[in-house]
Amino acid sequence: MSISDQIRNYYENKVVDAINHQVIEKGFSHEQLVDLACLALNNLPTRYYRHEVDLAFYMSAQEHEEINTKVHKAVKEAIAYLDEQIKVSK
Repeated sequence: MSISDQIRNYYENKVVDAINHQVIEKGFSHEQLVDLACLALNNLPTRYYRHEVDLAFYMSAQEHEEINTKVHKAVKEAIAYLDEQIKVSK
């Protein structure tokens, strides 16, 4: 097993969950959803962990809230950017 199989970025699942909640009605394709995730993740800091339970345990409630706010904002901005690119390409 390689090292890269044992580490994760905490924001990845958060971004996917936020995308699923924010774009239900938008009708984006699978490819566009992946692009949204990349756009949002590129605007967030990295926070790697090996065992999510360890990371979550050591974060305060305020840190959890700050992360959720950052994720929501990054996904919202990525959606706006993609919407604009779709309009321009038409």
